[in-house]
Amino acid sequence: MNRPGEILVVDDELGIREGCKRALVRGGYAVDLAEDGAVGLEKVQQKQYDLILMDLMMPGIGGLDLIKKVHDLDPEIIIVVITGYATIETAVEATKRGAYDYLPKPFAPETLMVLVKRGLEKRELRLEAQRLHDEREQRLLELAGEKSRLRTIIGCMADGVLVANLEHQLVLWNAAAVKMLRLSGVDEPGRPLASYGKTESISEALKDILASKDSGLAILSKEIRLEDPELVLMAQLAPVRDEGGTLLGAVTVLRDITQLKEIDKIKSQFVSMVAHELRAPLAAIEGWLDVVLSGAAEDDEAKKAAWLERAKERAHSLLALVNDLLVINKIEAGKVALKMESVQVADIIRKIVEFLKPEADRKALTFVDTMPAALPTVQADVQDMEKLFTNLISNAIKYNVDKGTVTLEASVDAQYVVFRVKDTGLGMAPEQLPRIFDDFFRVDDKRTSKISGTGLGLTIAKKIVDSHFGRIEVQSAIDKGSAFSIYLPYQKRTK
Repeated sequence: MNRPGEILVVDDELGIREGCKRALVRGGYAVDLAEDGAVGLEKVQQKQYDLILMDLMMPGIGGLDLIKKVHDLDPEIIIVVITGYATIETAVEATKRGAYDYLPKPFAPETLMVLVKRGLEKRELRLEAQRLHDEREQRLLELAGEKSRLRTIIGCMADGVLVANLEHQLVLWNAAAVKMLRLSGVDEPGRPLASYGKTESISEALKDILASKDSGLAILSKEIRLEDPELVLMAQLAPVRDEGGTLLGAVTVLRDITQLKEIDKIKSQFVSMVAHELRAPLAAIEGWLDVVLSGAAEDDEAKKAAWLERAKERAHSLLALVNDLLVINKIEAGKVALKMESVQVADIIRKIVEFLKPEADRKALTFVDTMPAALPTVQADVQDMEKLFTNLISNAIKYNVDKGTVTLEASVDAQYVVFRVKDTGLGMAPEQLPRIFDDFFRVDDKRTSKISGTGLGLTIAKKIVDSHFGRIEVQSAIDKGSAFSIYLPYQKRTK
C-alpha cells in the first residue's frame, strides 16, 4: 500500500476518538473521526477507507448495523470493533457480520497499532487478491502453477486457508491451516482432502457445498472440535466460481475460537456458582423470618429481636456478596474507568489501618509499620488501591489469632514498589494456595467456620493488581500466618 492507510474512527466517546487519532497519526496513518454511526456512514459514502475502528454501543445507528451498511458499500474494508461491552455473544455476532477483529476497552496504544497494522496488511492482501483475479481470466486449477506466489499472499494470514477443486483435491493451503489441523503429507499434490487426518468434518461440509445446486449459496459455517490438544475451530466454506458462474471449487477459512468457547464455559460455571452462593443466605433469612412470623416466641421480644438480628446478619452477608459480584462484573466488562494519578500508596495503607483499628482492637492485635518514609509514587486509581488493601488488611485481621501481629512492609526494586501485608494467623496449606484467587474459594475447615466472608475479596484484589500491570504473590503456612506481596510498577525519575 504505497499511500498512507486511510483510517476512520467511529466512537461516541471523544476521549477514545482523540486517543486513537494521536496514536495512529504518530504511526503515519491518515485518520478521520466520526462521533456516531450516521456521521461515520456518511464519511464512508464520500471517501474510500482501508480500515474502520468502530464502537458497538452508539446512539442512532449501532455498531452491528453499521458493519452491514459499510460492507454493502465496500465489502473489502477492514472493520475492527472496539467496545467496553465485550462479551462472547457480541464478539461472535460482530464476526458473523464481517468484523475482522475485536478489541475490548481499555486497550494500550501498542495493542491498537499491532492490530491496525495486521488489519491493513489483510486489506492489502484482499486488494492484491482481487487485482490478480481481475487480471487473470482463468480457472482455479490453472492458478495451481502459481501456487508459490499465492502461498506468499495467504501465508501471513492468521486464519487457516484451504482451497479444494471439484474433485475435492487440496490445491492450496497455508501454514496456519496446517498447524490448526495438524496435517501431514500436504506436500503431496492431488490428494483428496478426506485423506488427511482430522478433516472429516470439513470434508463432509465440502461435499455439501460442491453438490449444492443453489447458485446463490455464499457461505457455509461449521464448528469443528479437535482433541489432543483440545481445539475448537470455526470453518467457513464458500464456493469459488468464475465470471460466468461456473463452479471451480471451494475455499475454507479456519478461525481458532477455542478461547471464546472457554470463556462461554467459564461464564456458565460462574452463573451456577453464583446461584449456589446466593441460595444459602436467602434460605437462612427466610428461615429466621418464618420462625418470627410463626409466633414461636409469643411475647418474648428479646428472642424475636435475636432472630431478626440473625436474619439481618445474613442479609448483610448477602449484600456484601452482591456488591463484590458487581465490582468483579464491572472490572471484567471494562466499565470501570480508572482515574490514574500519582499515588503514595503507603499513605493510603495507613489510613486503612486507622479505619480498621477498632476491629483489630477487639482481637488485641498489634500493627507493625516498617514502611520507609520515602517511597516512589505509583500511577494508580486511589479507589482501587483502597479496595485492594482494605481486603488484604481486613483478611489479616479476621484470620489472625488473638494478640497476634499484622506487619506492613514496603521495598523498592528495579521495576516495582513492593508492599507486603503479613499476619501471624491461621495460615493455609500448600495445596490451597493455587486456588486462593479463584471465585468463591475459601479455606473450609473448623478454624474458619465462624469467620464471615464472600470468597471474592482476593479475586477482586488480583483483578485490581492485574489492571495496574502489577502482580500479587502469597506465602503461607498452617498456624504460622500468611504474607501477601503486591508488586506495583513505578516511573523512575529522569535526571
